[in-house]
Parts: sequence; C-alpha cells; structure tokens
Amino acid sequence: MRGVRRTESGIEIVDLPRPSGDGVRIKVQSIGICQTDLALTEMGPLPFTIGHEFAGVLDDGTPVGVQPTVPCGHCDLCRNGDSVWCVEGYTRLIGIGQDGGMADEVIVPPSSIVPLPRGLDARGGANLIEPLAIHLHTLDLARATGRTRILVVGANRSGFGILAVAAAIARGGEHVDFDGDRAFQREAAARLGAGVEPKGQYDLVIEADGSEESIHKAAEWTRPGGTLALVAGYYTPKTWNFTTAFVKELTVVFGAFYGHSATGRDVDAAATLLGRDPRIAEIVNTHRFPLDAVAEAFAFARSDSESLKVVIEP
Repeated sequence: MRGVRRTESGIEIVDLPRPSGDGVRIKVQSIGICQTDLALTEMGPLPFTIGHEFAGVLDDGTPVGVQPTVPCGHCDLCRNGDSVWCVEGYTRLIGIGQDGGMADEVIVPPSSIVPLPRGLDARGGANLIEPLAIHLHTLDLARATGRTRILVVGANRSGFGILAVAAAIARGGEHVDFDGDRAFQREAAARLGAGVEPKGQYDLVIEADGSEESIHKAAEWTRPGGTLALVAGYYTPKTWNFTTAFVKELTVVFGAFYGHSATGRDVDAAATLLGRDPRIAEIVNTHRFPLDAVAEAFAFARSDSESLKVVIEP
C-alpha cells in the first residue's frame, strides 16, 4: 500500500503494510493539504503517515468524512465529552500524531466517521469537513450571532480564511467582510457573498493568516470591547504588540479544534453546510494532484501560486 511520509529526503511515497486492527477501514478518495501539514513537514522527518483532512468510502462503498481524533476514552476530558482535548494531546490526532489519510487506505475508530448528506461526496468536497468544523466551533467560542459584524483577515496558504468566510455567512453574521492581500483570494470571498473592501471596525475579527503583521492588523480592525479570534495555526513563536488589544479591552479566543453542542458535532454541521452549498468546495478546492505526484503537490502548495486548497487523490 502507498503512504506519504516526511522522510530524511523530504515528502515521499513509501510502501506500507495494509492497515489492520480494530476500527473502520476507509479507502481514501481525497485529502487536503493544510497549513498544519506544511508546518509539520518543515520540522523534519516524521514517524507516521501524514494527512488529516480526508474522506473516502467504506468497504461497502458508503462515502464518509472523518473527524481525525482518536480519544483515549479514559481521561476526565474524554469522559466529559471533550475528547478533542484528550490529555494525550496530539498523539491522538490522525495524521498529526499517528498514521493519517494520505494513503490508499486507513483504519479509524467508528467515532471518527462522519456520514455525508445528500449532495456531498468523498471526492467533491468532504475533505473540507475538518477545517470548516474548526471555524464553526470558533464562531461558537466567539458567541457570534446574527447581529455580529465579522471580518476575516487573510486566506492562508490553504484557503483556510475563505472557509472562515463561508462559516460566518452560513451562521448569519449581520455583515461579513474579507481582508486579503491578493486579488484571487478576494474574488473567492466575494463569490461566497463577502464584502472585500473592509470599512470601520468589527464586532468579531477572525485572524486566519498566521503572520505577525496579520495578527496586528486584525486587532486594529476589532472594535473596542470586541472579539479577536486567532485560528491560523501558530506553530512558531509570534511577537505581537498587544497594546491595541489591551486598550480596547478585546476578548481574545483561540480556535484550534471542534467539538459538539446541543445540536450535535461540529463536523456533522460542517458536512451539512458543504452538502447544502456545493459552491464552497468548488471555490476552495482549486487544484488536484494524484497521490503519485504528492511531492509536486506540496511544492505547489508552498509556492506563490494562485491556489487555495490543494487536494491529493489516491
């Protein structure tokens, strides 16, 4: 079986035994490259198969998405239903601490399976369930309502900020704008219904780029007493002059995972949204590569190309 590893030589396809053991087997059909994958693989060799934004089909052909968590089930957090914060941390995340979906097949626990609604298939857009769920979770943390004016700052190298726009619009923000440096990013946000000429200040600003400049800019856009959400994935230390946040008495929230509410799991809400609005996947999934060209796909995702989400298809 083919699997993608970060070896001493870089991103490579290696021969791996077919996965076995307890769980549900998924024949992978699509995997997105995200900013976490780019950051992880820049850190050096990794002892596991990468890929956590993936979808595929079960042995009976049923298409499914994946929530890439494998909770221990025993710690207090897991027993309370907050398994994404399992005390064993990143070692319990598929594709980040253990073998992931950038392979022909993978076995996941039954609790990781996300049923797909009508209108969403494993190749069309289900790879976006995981990153979109992060934004829905972040909007809950930020207590966004229909009266909330929202600005998203930055698209990131994987189109992450464009998914934030989609989530904010779906949740009925009073007004949603996007602040991006590049024309193709602004065009993508506009196609989803966002304004691309920010004005004034905002109740909630979502920082999705990850650079120090973008964090500072996001704080400047936030109104006094407003909320600044940091979601971009901060894998290297950041120096940030938080005087602006201090004098405005901003509430700062971090969005890194997904969870559940009285209405169900964030991943299921993300799947429903993607099925209801296929434009999201059409706009965000801009480039596709076969698994055998994975090294080229990573190089393309790291480049200055006009791309949002780069997708690998085994």
